Order: sequence, then C-alpha cells, then structure tokens
Amino acid sequence: MGCDGEDQVNLTNHSSEDKGPSWGNGGRLVFSSNRNSDGGFDIYLLTLDPWGITRLTTNAANDESPALSPDGSKVAYVSYRDSDGDAEIYVLTVSDRSLDQVTSNTAADMDPVWSPDGTKLAFASDSDGDWDIYVADSDGSNVANLTDSTSDDTNGYSDRSPDWGVDVFDDEFIVFSSDRGGDSRIYTMYSDGTDLQIATTNGSADGEPSWDPVAEFLAFHRTSNDNVEVFTMSYGGDEQANISENSDGSDSSPDWEPDDSDVYCGGEPVPTD
Repeated sequence: MGCDGEDQVNLTNHSSEDKGPSWGNGGRLVFSSNRNSDGGFDIYLLTLDPWGITRLTTNAANDESPALSPDGSKVAYVSYRDSDGDAEIYVLTVSDRSLDQVTSNTAADMDPVWSPDGTKLAFASDSDGDWDIYVADSDGSNVANLTDSTSDDTNGYSDRSPDWGVDVFDDEFIVFSSDRGGDSRIYTMYSDGTDLQIATTNGSADGEPSWDPVAEFLAFHRTSNDNVEVFTMSYGGDEQANISENSDGSDSSPDWEPDDSDVYCGGEPVPTD
C-alpha cells in the first residue's frame, strides 16, 4: 500500500500464515510462511515482475524474521535448527542457497536487519540476561552491544526489533522498540549507540519500527484496546497517522519498499476462498 494507507494490495493471498515481510530493491520481498506441507515456517522470496514465489529454506525447524540485504543477494533470518533449539541468526545466499550461521550461543538472537551498505547486521539478543540491540559484521564477528541495559528479563525489560537507516546527510540511525520507560515505545539512536532519543510517548504500545528510504519517516505498529494498526510519523514524532485503519484485524510488521517508498503491512492472513 502507499504510505498514506491507500491502494492496499494483497500480495500473497494464501490460507496459511504469511508474516515478517522485508522489501528489497527491484520489487522483491522475503517473508516467512507455514504454507509448506510439514506445517513449519520457512523463508520465501516473492518477485513482482514477473510475479512469483520461491521457497528458500526447507529445514524442519522454524525459519522466521527474514531480512533481505540491500543488494538482494542474501537473506538474514532467525532459525531454531541449532542443536539446542534456541533462536540463532543465519545468512543465506539466494543464488546458490549456501548458508552461514552468524550467531552461536545459548541465548536467543532475534530480529536481524542489514546495515545500508550490507556489511553489518543489527539484531536483538538476550545474551546478557535481558534484551539489547547488538551490531556485528555479517559473518558474526566484531559483536557490540549498543544499548547495554542493566535490567533483567524478570522485569519485562527489552530492546527489540531494530531497523537501520541512513538519511540524506549520510548519517546512519538505528530505531528500535523498548519498554524501558514502561509501555513499549519507539527509540532512535545513531548506529554506534549514541544520542538515544524517545520517538513516541503516547499511552499505547508501539513496536516493530521501520525507516523510510531516507530515514525521515517511520512506520510502526500500535496496539490499543487489543487492536493493532500500522502508523507512520516523522522522525521527530510529529505527523502521526493511522494508515491501516482496520478495527477488525491485526496489522503489523510494516516495511518500506526501497524503489517507490511504499509500505507493505503484514497483518492477518487473507483466505483464498
């Protein structure tokens, strides 16, 4: 759909659950779906021209939260295929389906997203006992904790769902959701973890933020009275607008299309009949 919520188009139209879309250049996106016969979640690639859907992973374990690299050659995603069954981050090369494991520990590593130049990943991990935002090289080296919170999971404190953007001045920012102030809010910071700022301050729960291509606007989901809607706002928190306006369902996981700045919102699956 457009960034004003108009011209909504159902791209997958399947009776199974399709979630976690991530746009790349050239009218391509990846998503996670349980449409395969064994019922688990796998990663799929959708192309618009020509239209088609290709299954990228076939492991028996669930594969979720895909992120397409800026050049479209690789997909970072979360998989539970590790021997201890916890969530780890993998990077798959689309052309030959080769696979590299980026994280390997007893913690849960989630929500991967690529840096604008495709050399690094930001992700959320509870390896320090609570959820923080980390960055690492795309091979898993040079890991750094950017938020370094001191609370623990028993307090429900978590920094999750990062997204990485670059503005017209070539400054790189990371946006993420956190309940460090109580309810879930959207926060921004430079990609080195400095200049932490809160972006939303209302009484609802905000999550899964996504930068537009030049990091001037944010799309995110807001939960209010058990209803989840997609909102947009300016970088400074102004001009907030509900663009999904679907009181009967759950609209979440927004992502901006690089080519023409559209937003795709992955909400409730739409049955085929």
